[in-house]
Amino acid sequence: MEESTSTTPRNNTVVIVLIALIVLLAGVIAYFLLSDSDSGSDAAAPAAASATDVETSAAMPAMTTEDEFDPATATRVVEGVTPEQHVEKYFDAVLAGDYETAYAMLPTSKQESYGSVDAFSEQLTGYGMTDYSHDPAVEQGEETQVTATAVMPGGSFQYLWTFVKDGESWLVKARTLPGMGG
Repeated sequence: MEESTSTTPRNNTVVIVLIALIVLLAGVIAYFLLSDSDSGSDAAAPAAASATDVETSAAMPAMTTEDEFDPATATRVVEGVTPEQHVEKYFDAVLAGDYETAYAMLPTSKQESYGSVDAFSEQLTGYGMTDYSHDPAVEQGEETQVTATAVMPGGSFQYLWTFVKDGESWLVKARTLPGMGG
């Protein structure tokens, strides 16, 4: 007489565990995607600009879409600082936990969407950014754009910073997340 052992219960358990892991992973991915688009923030850096890094004439940033741009209230890049240097100073501030400086360097629409330095710092702290890089600035007519990549435990995100010339200085027009609706 042969004794047979059934593998059906074990196979069912494996399938159930795999389905549970897939659902959990999908939930985590959805959380990161929705929390980023709901809060309107990009994995950007801290605020409170110092006098040497940025001059600001408005509040926090908006979502990932480009908002109405008003040069009169736009965040000004410190005189003598290039768009690339502005982006570097922003991400250096984020990595240093200086969210006040980073916040002040954001376009005013982003400042408005965050609402406060505290809300901005809370979100960025959750991202856990560990590094960044950026491409060379690209001039497109009256605008200059810098694409930066923020590295976080959950992955890397690109930010597209747009600057416009204002006499001899620069204004921060926008910071968007290409590929995420803006």
